[in-house]
Amino acid sequence: MSKKRSMLPKAAQTVIHVIAAVLLNLGIVFSAVYILFHILDQYNPHQFIDSNLPWLPIAIPVLLILSVLLYDLLFVDRAFHNRPFNKNRLLLIILCDLILFCALTMTLYLRTCTNSFVESNTIEEFQLPTPVITPSPSFAQETPAPSSPDVPEESLAPGETPAVEPDDTSSPDPASQASVSPDASPAAGTDVPMESKFPEKFSDPPTEHSYDKSNVVETLADGTEKALIYTYSGRNAAVDIYHYQKGKLEYQLADIYVRNLDCFKTEYSASFKNNVKTQKYASRVNAIVATNGDNFNSGKISDGIVIRNGAQLYPEGGAKQTRFSRDLCVLYHDGTMGVYDCVLDRISYDEILAKYPVQAFYFGPKLLNDDGTAKQKFNSTLSKTNPRTALGYYEPGHYALIVVLGTREMVGYNGRSLGNGKSPGMTLSELSELCEQLGFAAAYNLDGGGSSSMVWDKTVFGHNDRTHSDILAVVDP
Repeated sequence: MSKKRSMLPKAAQTVIHVIAAVLLNLGIVFSAVYILFHILDQYNPHQFIDSNLPWLPIAIPVLLILSVLLYDLLFVDRAFHNRPFNKNRLLLIILCDLILFCALTMTLYLRTCTNSFVESNTIEEFQLPTPVITPSPSFAQETPAPSSPDVPEESLAPGETPAVEPDDTSSPDPASQASVSPDASPAAGTDVPMESKFPEKFSDPPTEHSYDKSNVVETLADGTEKALIYTYSGRNAAVDIYHYQKGKLEYQLADIYVRNLDCFKTEYSASFKNNVKTQKYASRVNAIVATNGDNFNSGKISDGIVIRNGAQLYPEGGAKQTRFSRDLCVLYHDGTMGVYDCVLDRISYDEILAKYPVQAFYFGPKLLNDDGTAKQKFNSTLSKTNPRTALGYYEPGHYALIVVLGTREMVGYNGRSLGNGKSPGMTLSELSELCEQLGFAAAYNLDGGGSSSMVWDKTVFGHNDRTHSDILAVVDP
């Protein structure tokens, strides 16, 4: 009887064999990783695989089935007939599989260990946590100042409020607020109520205008062209947006005036699955202008504080946080902004809480020294040239948002690609120097790169090529 010959040439057999082996090995590795993560799920509260690798349970059987079918083809075609068993080759394959398995598992596990924030609700259904940080009546905008029975209101000067005797039941003790570090209140003049400042900036009814950025208003001493491209003036908020260009470098600045911190609002998603782009968040809060925030659910937070709209999201349940490995930025109810260096400054959770924080960002780094000069060293490894987003602070009621273009794809409001940006972006040192030139008292770096974007009037400036967890928006309530 003649021996049955293989129908496939040896080269085809070799290719099929290699593909089948790769598919089988990947299926085995993915299966092991999937099982391991479910075993360690008690240490993985964010459920990294379920949230970020939903395809993994589907990929495992597909890989195994394809590899089995390819091996069946080789067996039917007698590709393994009379081939000697090579023990050394088998041991080498097993060793490679173990190395691949360990590398993949450790990479995923180390990344997942930093995921401390737990939430799975969709952004549409997500309800803001009950605020655990409540401002005292002395700071509350909606609480009217009580009138003194001894002084008629008609005799008061415009903007003057009657004197009120101290109330022992009010919270908290002024001495506790005086203990806050000077960096938490870098600007002078905080004795003037924020809502009484800059009356010329606001209007009722609101007005807004857009301008062609080619209409350059002025050329600065260093050759930078500065153009006003959008203005908004409302009852409680006023925004001027400027476009700056020097050579190929482009950035935009939103010059912001507000009557109270209710005009600064954050919109966010607490789940990786429901991150969206800046313009979608902005439309939900009817933002005048908005930028990306600190991407707090990016899986990189293991300590620090995250506060959104007066509610503490991390640590959960209002738990006290004593460890800070990143620089922290806090917007307080009285309009001051504190930026804390996690190495040089002593960050006290109790002192922060005593000043009634409304927003707290945990990304960084801090961009300016306490005297407003540019920093030379930063608590960050992301110092190279990149698209940038930053929050600047002049004084209570006066702030700025900056977005710097970099060499990445730009995406418009409608999602269409606008091509790659030609602007080189900025290093942290360059961004720090810019903040000093602009005269900020304090400044803080937010998430950048592909998230870096500014939205106003259905216009996107920046890259906007990836979804992220949160925005910082200016609204006119």
